[in-house]
Amino acid sequence: MRIAFCVIATGKYGRFVGPLWESAQRFFLAGHDLRLVLFSDAPPPVRCDWVAIAHRPWPGPTLYRYHTLLAAQGRLQPCDYVFYCDADMRFVAPVGEEVLGQRVAVLHPGFCGKPACEFTYERRPESRAYIPPGLGTHYYAGGFQGGRTDDYLAAAQAMRQAIDDDLRRDLVAIWHDESHWNRYCLDRPPTVVLPPEYCCPESWPMPGRKLLALDKNHAEIRSP
Repeated sequence: MRIAFCVIATGKYGRFVGPLWESAQRFFLAGHDLRLVLFSDAPPPVRCDWVAIAHRPWPGPTLYRYHTLLAAQGRLQPCDYVFYCDADMRFVAPVGEEVLGQRVAVLHPGFCGKPACEFTYERRPESRAYIPPGLGTHYYAGGFQGGRTDDYLAAAQAMRQAIDDDLRRDLVAIWHDESHWNRYCLDRPPTVVLPPEYCCPESWPMPGRKLLALDKNHAEIRSP
């Protein structure tokens, strides 16, 4: 099967692309036709399908994630599956066909096993990402997600519209695109829910880790 592996890496995030792609080629869906689709403001350090984009100040790169992906919809459509992965991540163990499904989400390691009252959903009713108290049973991480191409692109289109609606009212959800992803997953539950081992902080000694969110200085890497 053809798998689009999408990474957005502008500004200082470009330093992570080479190691991430090396780890993906080693561990992610071995035996399938894996294609890196890189959205970047600089020539790529690896062979890939490069989509040149401008760098936006933080939180632009993450807030406009779905706008960015949909700008290359024509390149993604021929693939069977599309997966998005944050640039500052690294595969450390095999990830196989257990991740294949219509809509794939990962339980956020910071909230797994906690009561829903502790989830940092968007709580302002004015936002399209709003989740009222009492609703929602999971909090999903934004750093790794995907699904069948048509299903994932439909999700991206819905979230792009919701983000644009918020912006027209000068609203930005508390956790940007992740807040909208959680709202979408409430309305359209994922068909595959992965445990937090698929999006685990590098410094956490969680057994069975497969995909790590690398430790880094956020202030430094997000600075101009």
